Amino acid sequence: MREPMPRKPKPPTCEDCFFHKKRLCALELSEPCATFRPNRPEGLVPPRQPVLLMRAPRWASKVA
Repeated sequence: MREPMPRKPKPPTCEDCFFHKKRLCALELSEPCATFRPNRPEGLVPPRQPVLLMRAPRWASKVA
């Protein structure tokens, strides 16, 4: 018996947006805008931020 293929997640729509659900959006677009945030039970969740990588100071690599 073949295993079912995993389904692709459906693309988000404006109706899935936190701001649309809370009637905080004034835009009428055909696709989600740059401020789209998923409407989750836990409320508004900020977007993930990239990890900050620390580098050695420039003076540390110079040899006297």
